Amino acid sequence: MKILFFIDTLTSGGKERRMLELIRYLKQKTDYEIALVLTENLIYYEYVYELGIPIKIIKRKGIKYDPRLFVKFYRYCQEFKPDIIHAWGKMTTFYTIPAKLILRIPLISNMISDTLGENKPFSLSSLFFNIDIFFSNVFLSNSKAGLDAYKIKSIKAKVIWNGVHLERFQQEYDLKTVREELKITTEFVIVMIAAFSNLKDYDLFLNVAKEIGRTRDDVTFIGIGNGPEWERIHKRTKDEHINNVILPGKRRDVERMISISDIGLLCTYSEGISNSIIESMALGKPVISTDIFGASKEIIVDGETGYCTERNTEKVVDRIKILLNDKELRSRMGQTGRERINSLFSIERMGNDFELVYKEVLEQTRNKKIRN
Repeated sequence: MKILFFIDTLTSGGKERRMLELIRYLKQKTDYEIALVLTENLIYYEYVYELGIPIKIIKRKGIKYDPRLFVKFYRYCQEFKPDIIHAWGKMTTFYTIPAKLILRIPLISNMISDTLGENKPFSLSSLFFNIDIFFSNVFLSNSKAGLDAYKIKSIKAKVIWNGVHLERFQQEYDLKTVREELKITTEFVIVMIAAFSNLKDYDLFLNVAKEIGRTRDDVTFIGIGNGPEWERIHKRTKDEHINNVILPGKRRDVERMISISDIGLLCTYSEGISNSIIESMALGKPVISTDIFGASKEIIVDGETGYCTERNTEKVVDRIKILLNDKELRSRMGQTGRERINSLFSIERMGNDFELVYKEVLEQTRNKKIRN
């Protein structure tokens, strides 16, 4: 089976990493030939070069919606002759449509990885979105909440949850060394891993840390990530003397950071399938998320592996205190969460789900050709 993947860039993001992990999974098999097309030469995940696949850059020139990409992608399809086109994004899906129709190549679209539902009626973005749904053979989201947010009711829509390589979480870490590196002296550590953007509520994170600090001096909060909001949040910690917070910036060793934590925390407005929640649970940590309307509840079983609660300082503080005061509960929730990730969010489960979609689409395409 020849699969042509099409994505804008390989910048640091969950969608990009999920696609590369899928390619790595498929490359371990012998019955797939894979190529990758990008519209920009922006590559954060440099291990793409180790996957042994051809990478084609078909750059936009001067304008955001460059019509020449239709032709460039069509010509590459003529050269590679894929059995399936797998596009990851709204515009990349749109650019595949002529190749799909003229060359009769089935199209799978991965367009939804959030729960924002941001498609204004009668906008150009909404037009592209609806055209993409119409021409896709299968339309994928990584959460049920994502389909609900975008009001997708099509029978072509399917959900495939994110998957992680479980062996990443089976190492033993020197917790003392990690603590010394970050100058942590408290008994408890609470970690939030998220970009410092307007989609994440780091103000709530600071408010929670501040409130906990009023009555306890045995808890350190760590906010890992960077982004446009980092400077402002860092300034708040200084101006308001929030001394129980550490903001070390973006880290590549997230497993080490999670390993020293007692609780994973995600203060957010609305979330797709969060890799940081999956990673914390895979390392046996109970997780608290403020995402009660998004996809976090598809990962966290409230009251069993952690808590999904309102985006409210008092509510979050209450859940944190329950966990801090009950070691046995933290352990039980952490173990239950680890088992849930091993069962439902492994890379093998995710890869197998994608393979089933590929085979189903090819079978439907062949049956249609026979009937015609």
